[in-house]
Amino acid sequence: MIGRWRLRYWPLKAKLLFLTLFTSTLGIILVSASLIVVENQNYRQRLASELHVIAGILAEQSAAALVFEDSNQLTSIISSLRRIGTIRQVCVFDAAGSLMSSLNPPESVDCPSTIEPSQMGFVGDYYQLSVPVTLDNETVGHLYLISHLRALRAHIQTFIVVVFGIGALIQLALVFVAFKLQRVVSQPILALSGTAERIAQEQDYSIRAPVSGNDELGRLGTTFNEMIGTIEQQNRRILESRAGLELIVEDRTSQLSLANKELEAFSYSVSHDLRQPLRAIDGFGQALEEDCADQLNETGKDYLRRIRAASVRMGSLIDGLLVLSRVTRQPLENQRVNISEMLQEITEELKEISYSLPTDIRIQSGIWVIGDGRMLRIAFQNLLENAWKYSSKEAQRVIDVSATSDSRFITIAICDNGVGFNMKYVNKLFVAFNRLHTPSEFGGTGIGLATVYRVIRRHSGDISAKSEVGKGASFYIKLPVLTDQH
Repeated sequence: MIGRWRLRYWPLKAKLLFLTLFTSTLGIILVSASLIVVENQNYRQRLASELHVIAGILAEQSAAALVFEDSNQLTSIISSLRRIGTIRQVCVFDAAGSLMSSLNPPESVDCPSTIEPSQMGFVGDYYQLSVPVTLDNETVGHLYLISHLRALRAHIQTFIVVVFGIGALIQLALVFVAFKLQRVVSQPILALSGTAERIAQEQDYSIRAPVSGNDELGRLGTTFNEMIGTIEQQNRRILESRAGLELIVEDRTSQLSLANKELEAFSYSVSHDLRQPLRAIDGFGQALEEDCADQLNETGKDYLRRIRAASVRMGSLIDGLLVLSRVTRQPLENQRVNISEMLQEITEELKEISYSLPTDIRIQSGIWVIGDGRMLRIAFQNLLENAWKYSSKEAQRVIDVSATSDSRFITIAICDNGVGFNMKYVNKLFVAFNRLHTPSEFGGTGIGLATVYRVIRRHSGDISAKSEVGKGASFYIKLPVLTDQH
């Protein structure tokens, strides 16, 4: 709450008004204080001068009475001072210092014991004065006079009231003037601010701020309008480009839709039209092998086995292409997927198919990701099958699956102790139909890792591999902790 009252949070009008009035008030106070100090000094000097004049006249009148030691005459002379309201006490001494006559206040204060008191001038609430009484340049006595300063205080108090009264009237006039003058500065800035807010709210870049004058504020308004004009032109070009881009996108979408339909037709043709001849080739080859084996020599039987193996491999290629096609076209259905449990199920399936080799598979528990479970299963099944296949020629198969994560990504590593590969060919791993080993060494279609790459990329992830020939291979799958694809 305190911060709201800081000057920087005030409206512009309030800031200008406050600064103007603060400056003027400070000026009035300083001028008033200066006038009061000067008036006090001047009045004190006038008071001292008047008392010296009175003392001089009194001393001149008392000289003859002091010579003749006429106390009654002295009393008559100083009694005339009763009419001067500021005189508090008057004492007349002869040349020897003896008191000849006095005019004492009602409280009966005694005259000083010496004709030359220790302090003269303004002392406390009084002004003390001692002057010699001379006759023919010979000192015949001394006159001691005390005046109180009530008149000075009353005068200064009245002066203060008058000065500050005039200052208040001037301040009221300045308030009125400040209200008028602050508009000269605040009005163009407020108009500029209002125009900017209106443009931001309405998104209408044809609006312009009013410009008044050729000073800095006027140039600011002109520059603002020029900037808005530039934005308006750029926005118009963007809208025009957007319209053209929408047409291009619409055209590309239409072409993509047509391509998808052609791909679906191709997939249908592959599933039905190409499989039927392959099944016929394999079926007749099997019948020929079973029924006419005694009529074929070894060369013919070898050719027949090659024909059947090629048909089977062709079928596997067709299956791989269909899987790759589905991975590319199917929409993602994101959900939480337990990768550890999925890999365990795939491992059990692989053990049922081929478990002749001693196998040690270590899968870290609790590996969870967000993604499409069907597609992720295709990817991880290909990876685990590769690790299983390429480590099949070792004395013991060892496969390790682990995961690390940070605030953004989870990285799953699948490592095996298989034959590995040369890292200079790593860029060919995830390209369809590229294989780093011959079919005679390890079977396969060359589509599996391309499919894995497509799945991981569709999940906004990445995949990489490290290996050394004869020392196994490691694949690293990096997936976002949360993905929002639909």
